[in-house]
Amino acid sequence: MNDLERPVAELPIQVFPRPCEGPESFISRLAQANYLKPAYLNACLSEPPTERGTLSWPRLAAAAGRDRLELQEVLERTPPPPPDLLLCEYCGRPPKPNVQAEPPPWLCSAPCRRRNDLLKRAPSSNGILPDQKHVLACPGCGAQFIRPATSPRSACTPRCHARNTRTQQAELALYENPDAANDEPG
Repeated sequence: MNDLERPVAELPIQVFPRPCEGPESFISRLAQANYLKPAYLNACLSEPPTERGTLSWPRLAAAAGRDRLELQEVLERTPPPPPDLLLCEYCGRPPKPNVQAEPPPWLCSAPCRRRNDLLKRAPSSNGILPDQKHVLACPGCGAQFIRPATSPRSACTPRCHARNTRTQQAELALYENPDAANDEPG
């Protein structure tokens, strides 16, 4: 056996891994608890024979006296998003104040859940093949909807379409006559 391939012994002073802290931070805390330099312990726990390569999870688990899969799962776990940054995966709205946040993907309501499921289905319920449909955001309400490639529809519902048409007409009238906004009925 090569000198660099020598197995790692369990360190006498152990530290508990903190969820989501990452292997570098854990190695640093483990080295400080055992009065070692973090760079030295990191070199000892690297893949042999280079000693400066990537981290060897079996060697780290042996030094920490823990199961490799459990240690890796705890250290590499992604932290949950803070509640103030939690947004609906479908519409992008924040949760209501009294709503208990679910694990991701978080959807704010039953309609968003249904629309999200509809978007994920390969052939949609209308018989449109995946390469023949477009997923668009409604300019009126921001909701996503599926439109066939041959359809001229630009809004999710006729109500949103009417609202968009009225808005466009008002903007066009204001563009054609910019003084109309300053005119007061007399």
